[in-house]
Amino acid sequence: MRTILTSNVVSLFNKPQHRIMALVLVALFILPLTGNHYLVIVFTTIGFYSLVTMGLILLMGFAGQISLGQAIFFGLGAYTSGILTTRYSLSPWLVIIVAAVATGCIAVIIGRAMFRLRGLIVGGITIAINLLFCYLAVSVADLTGGATGMMGIPKLPSGGFISYSFFIYYLIWAITLLALVFSLNLVNSRTGRALRAMNLFDGGSDETAQVLGINIMKYKVAIFVVSAMYASVAGSIYAHYVSCIEPGTFGVSFSVMIALMAILGGLSSPWGALLGTGLLVGIIELLREFAPLLMGGSTGAYELIAYGVILIATLRFLPRGLISVCRELGQGGGNGGWKAVFRRSRVS
Repeated sequence: MRTILTSNVVSLFNKPQHRIMALVLVALFILPLTGNHYLVIVFTTIGFYSLVTMGLILLMGFAGQISLGQAIFFGLGAYTSGILTTRYSLSPWLVIIVAAVATGCIAVIIGRAMFRLRGLIVGGITIAINLLFCYLAVSVADLTGGATGMMGIPKLPSGGFISYSFFIYYLIWAITLLALVFSLNLVNSRTGRALRAMNLFDGGSDETAQVLGINIMKYKVAIFVVSAMYASVAGSIYAHYVSCIEPGTFGVSFSVMIALMAILGGLSSPWGALLGTGLLVGIIELLREFAPLLMGGSTGAYELIAYGVILIATLRFLPRGLISVCRELGQGGGNGGWKAVFRRSRVS
């Protein structure tokens, strides 16, 4: 029995994807033990963004549906948690689940109406809904606190064994890694194959999927709901982390940033969420640290310029994102080293 168990464990870690997962787990567990609170805050931010971005990668990269509205569901999770805990004194843990379910139901309604259309117009609709959400968040001031925001959102019960920032760090990364495992299994399942069949960006189409007997509306709405619930859970925990939320956090700029993270990391794998988010957050933090010293003034304008430069460079040199480089390097890079990696990425 012991021999069988040992051989199973060894075979598990013979797979590169599992070895990478193990390394990520060890690195994330050790990071807070270094005592660097700044790094913990930065990686907590990466955890929040990775969870939201992962949902978008499932929707855009596998279902082929353009969306610039992840901020809607991130905001729905945050405001639902804030309202139910501050106004009705419900348990924060219960509220996170309630918010995710409620957001999923709203996503079903939006998805069934929106996915009757195709192409870029779907992305335009998500932007319009995002703008409407921000308008409602400001207008319904009795519930949301209006433009000044909602304050006094209670913290999640943590037991007091570790600092609250460390607790949120471990919590968000535990959920993000669970979502990663779920997403990896999803894209390699029958559902993942059905999504690829209707993905126009991956050689499929709605017509092809219908010929194969796939209910395209069912799968589009289902993956849209999964994407929305990922964002909702991240938004709920974020609200209990910062204890204060305001409409500006959930604007179109947030949705655009998440889309950029997805494109930068690569839409062909859920791992792209971690890669794109990690790199972009790192660049933003460097800009905030050094841009005022070198050029003076606010970093906001520099961040927008950086977004544009990163997007153009990614589309030009790495159209399949950082994940394509990782795959090439994982296969040894072939002949020609880094130049060959970038050349093959442009061709693919």
